[in-house]
Amino acid sequence: MSNRQTEERIRRAFEGAAPNNLDTVKEKCEKQKGIVITMESRTNKKGHRILRSVMAAAAALVLAVTAGAVYRANYSVASTVALDVNPSIELGVNKKEQVISVTPKNEDGAKVIGDMKLKGSDLNVAVNALIGSMLREGYISEMANSILISVDSNDPVKGAELKSRLSAEVKGMLDTSSFSGAVLSQTMSGDPEVKSLAEQYGITEGKAQLIKQIVENNPIHTFDELAGLSVNELNLIGESGGKSIANVTAEGAASDSAYIGEAKAKEIALAHAGVNEDDIRGYEFEMDYEHGTMVYEIEFDWNGREFEYDIDALTGEVIKYEGEAVKANDNDTAGAQKNEKPENNGQNSAPTDKSSYIGEAKAKSIALSHAGVDTGSISDYECELDREDGRMVYEIAFKCGGFEYEYEIDALTGSIVKQDKELDD
Repeated sequence: MSNRQTEERIRRAFEGAAPNNLDTVKEKCEKQKGIVITMESRTNKKGHRILRSVMAAAAALVLAVTAGAVYRANYSVASTVALDVNPSIELGVNKKEQVISVTPKNEDGAKVIGDMKLKGSDLNVAVNALIGSMLREGYISEMANSILISVDSNDPVKGAELKSRLSAEVKGMLDTSSFSGAVLSQTMSGDPEVKSLAEQYGITEGKAQLIKQIVENNPIHTFDELAGLSVNELNLIGESGGKSIANVTAEGAASDSAYIGEAKAKEIALAHAGVNEDDIRGYEFEMDYEHGTMVYEIEFDWNGREFEYDIDALTGEVIKYEGEAVKANDNDTAGAQKNEKPENNGQNSAPTDKSSYIGEAKAKSIALSHAGVDTGSISDYECELDREDGRMVYEIAFKCGGFEYEYEIDALTGSIVKQDKELDD
């Protein structure tokens, strides 16, 4: 009972009471007051208010947490998927694999996206649309069939699963009746150096990671020279010679249809050396990138000599060549061949009578004829008679048509002991 109710009862009691009953009335009032006005009653009401406040706060917290979870699930990037061909595009997706951001990383990427509205769509739908656009625009074709898929996820297990699934789906899309695709896929390592290189060269982190690994496999390359290549060119370099790129899964073979091909390059090298295919040993072949050009690197042994050629993969031009005696060892079959059929049995006992030598004019003629040039077109001509590996040779050097030529001509026989042709830097 409240104080107000108590006071009302006191008032009524006094109005109806006789004057000689005042003490009794007071006693009753004291008893009523003692019963009704209690601290416990006030405390309980305050407790209820506190409880209600706590419950309201808890409800608000639950609502905020729920709202945050919903926001993260719908609008927060859980994984980034990068597609690189020459066009480069990054897709940010949420936990539901819905696209929440589409970022072209170069002009070709913007052209592929065009006016497509991909935000809010399912990742598979977006990837299908982008691959279809790349095919229509000719960025993926029989001539250049490679694509790189890179996945960066907050959840490593999810990232690996997403990488495998997308790789299989894209491979299926590219295996058409006209050509078969090559898909490289990887998960990102979070390497700060890769991030820095991607920003420096304006490429995706996925492409930066791929190039970094190729350079680590073959230190002859630099990141700078490879950054401008397409994924198909990087794929050709990375897989050439039976090599593989660490941490990259490859499905299908990169196309070299834009180039003359290994068979033609081999034919050019053998014709230039003047040898038959059946007579060579130790044949090796690789595709590489040198002096801003895709080249076929061909090596073989013939008649106790080791030949090396760089053939322009587009034009078939002989960019560089060398031919020198094979260094024999106990396990070297080419060395054994050299012993069986030496090119010059008397090479270690060259005569001192220079009248037996062919002369500089003849040596020069042999070198120019082999190079396919004439005297009037060369510059910086040099010639020196010297002893190399126990034999006397004419060392001839000259420049022509943007190339530097070096020859070693046997002073007795006129045979070409060694030759080299390089771009004039």
